[in-house]
Amino acid sequence: MPSLLLTCPVGLEDLVRGDVQQATRLQVSVHAAGELLALDVSPEQLATLREQPMIDRMAVPGTDEAARRAAAVLLDTEPRFRVHLPGDTAARQQLVEQVSRQTGWTNSANDWQLNIDTVADRIEVGPLAWAARFGRLQRLPATTPPVVAAGVLRLAKVSGADRLLDPCAGVGTMPIVDALTRHTGSRMATDASGEAVALARANVAALGVVVQVAEADATRLDLPDRSIDRVVTDLPFGKRIGSHDDNRTLYPGILAELDRLLTPAGRAVLITDDKRLFTDAVRRRRGLKVVKEQPLRYNGVTPTAYTLTRVRHDKGQRGRPRG
Repeated sequence: MPSLLLTCPVGLEDLVRGDVQQATRLQVSVHAAGELLALDVSPEQLATLREQPMIDRMAVPGTDEAARRAAAVLLDTEPRFRVHLPGDTAARQQLVEQVSRQTGWTNSANDWQLNIDTVADRIEVGPLAWAARFGRLQRLPATTPPVVAAGVLRLAKVSGADRLLDPCAGVGTMPIVDALTRHTGSRMATDASGEAVALARANVAALGVVVQVAEADATRLDLPDRSIDRVVTDLPFGKRIGSHDDNRTLYPGILAELDRLLTPAGRAVLITDDKRLFTDAVRRRRGLKVVKEQPLRYNGVTPTAYTLTRVRHDKGQRGRPRG
């Protein structure tokens, strides 16, 4: 039974390890930042790993002949492979010929199933990548990676019949990932960009999930008070999308809507890299508080996922007559 390297966004390693161990009883350790090692994975355990949405890619450690045999066992067909060895064309071609001779596999640089990565010393298994397991989404610049979306949903503790809202949904990644992994409850995606909303609707249709999608202003949503159990969103950082000056009004406006929409036991997880502005805005919003800060790193950015809940007033203050 092969061991597997599992990659995830930096900052989510402990969540992934806990979920994998609970679901599979595998021995799992943090191997490096954004990477875990699962030992002796059986076919049944592999089937469960495929269902873990915070796992981005899976690979067999090493690139030698034993590693190649272990990687091939994970596929249902004769492998097509490529070799990643940058900067030395002759050495790469020599390794390609050696692997073809020893295994009989077909070399296919553009349509591979196994990527023999001599730099990272591993063999990446293409059919076990996130998009191969769950489906491919149309994207825009700065689109939230699906594995990050899965981590945000996990931090939000979305479950059961929860009503989920993403007010800055972009192409719909977070509600769509929720729909792919939770088959109860309801979910809504809104965005102010018509282009993003069109892509979100296309993604929903392509993946066959149920998500209500609407073009709307995140600071003025046509939804009843106290009607949402969970809010998740990737806020504009003010860099590739929007600006820091825009966020000075956007963030307080969104927080005011969350305060209005969240149920008494509601919970929200919001990602941003405009950290000081966001935390200042929360402090000024007396009905909400930050209960957890989770630093993340992915795609060259280092945002924080902030978990918010309602401020609970002391029992002694409840029911006091006004005036």
